[in-house]
Amino acid sequence: MAKSKFKQAKKEMRKRRETVAKTVALFAEAESKIRTPVKTGNLRRGITHEIQHEDDRSIAVVGSNVEYDAVIELGSEVQNIQAQPHHRPAITENIGRLNKMINDGLNLK
Repeated sequence: MAKSKFKQAKKEMRKRRETVAKTVALFAEAESKIRTPVKTGNLRRGITHEIQHEDDRSIAVVGSNVEYDAVIELGSEVQNIQAQPHHRPAITENIGRLNKMINDGLNLK
């Protein structure tokens, strides 16, 4: 009986973790898009997220498949392009909110 309750609790916690990972990834993606400089809109449209779920963790990655995204984010001295960060500030400026989303979603105190 105790083993069954443990398995059920573990299954429920994994489901909550996966839901929280999706919520956090969507939020971070939206925040990155808001901060992305727009010339043609191609870079903003290219921002997406991926989530990988494992037994004991979920990993959410937000980024773009547009080849010049890193140059816009970090800048380039060679090309004389100033950095226009959009991914990093999306996280760093919302770290408290993201932590709250995670804690509330997992029911952590």
